[in-house]
Amino acid sequence: MALPGDLEAFHPHLERLRIEPVAVEGTLRQADERFTACVEGTRRQFEMHDYRTMYRVPMLYDTMLYGWLRCQTPRLLAQHFKRLLATASDAGQEVAMLEVGAGSGAFASALHHELPAIRILGLDIIEEAKLAAARDRPGAYDGYLVADLCNMSEEAEAQVAAFAPNCVGVASATGWGNHIPVAGFEQAFAYLQPRGWFIFHVKPNDPDPECVALVEWIEAKLRNGEIVDSESDRIFHRYGVTGEEIYYEYVIGRKAA
Repeated sequence: MALPGDLEAFHPHLERLRIEPVAVEGTLRQADERFTACVEGTRRQFEMHDYRTMYRVPMLYDTMLYGWLRCQTPRLLAQHFKRLLATASDAGQEVAMLEVGAGSGAFASALHHELPAIRILGLDIIEEAKLAAARDRPGAYDGYLVADLCNMSEEAEAQVAAFAPNCVGVASATGWGNHIPVAGFEQAFAYLQPRGWFIFHVKPNDPDPECVALVEWIEAKLRNGEIVDSESDRIFHRYGVTGEEIYYEYVIGRKAA
């Protein structure tokens, strides 16, 4: 199983898919990035955030993001969380994570690599993500919900409650109008048990309205004392399709009791 950051493991997929960037005129936002890949002998074009389409092709999304663009976020967040967990007063406690925006399971794989005993319930809004995780990263999750955090069914809420998460985390993209909005993160935070761990990241200083809203949301959580014992820093996220370095800011802390 190819882990984020393990470029050698992605090499066969890069050879097979032969990913290339698509030139776009003008200022390129992350939401506008495109690439082409060879799929069953045909070169096809893909939009960076068209997850439904990409997840239908085995290992395409993971190879594009973690092999071609060298995304490090899942690996780095897992390592930072392991380090903070080791110094906590309740370090021996079992971790039961609700991973929102779970996608194809890269963060779950990175977490299992660092914390083999962790239990993870994945949640994503599209069925294709669940199918891709089961196909490309079997065993990464203890369960996987296809649900909308802004419109949870009674059945989905019951499954989250039964899992009793003492950690909520995200390592997928945030912002640009097609990812989890503030209301979704607020709901995920509500599911977290008191003193549970919260793992979050966002691109700072981005004019996108949703990025701005998410930055304001997490800053308010910290300022109001809803998240305590926190650490935040800047990390390398990935390269853009034109080669520029993209950095995010992460926050790892605990929900106030």
